[in-house]
Amino acid sequence: MLFYLSTHTVLLLQDATSWATRERDQFTRDEDGMSETIQNVLWAIAAIAAVAIVWAVIQNYLKTKAAEIR
Repeated sequence: MLFYLSTHTVLLLQDATSWATRERDQFTRDEDGMSETIQNVLWAIAAIAAVAIVWAVIQNYLKTKAAEIR
């Protein structure tokens, strides 16, 4: 029983070590993942800024037309 537990513990440790090594290698090798995320954030900020500019232009136009009506 003790031999069985020690064997499985060693195998589990080897699996965990190999998994951690693969994950570390993939993280350090995959630089596009982080830059792609930053690029998506920048695109989202640009889209929000464009919507804000369009909203401001429409609001200005409506206020101008409302002032003309009065």
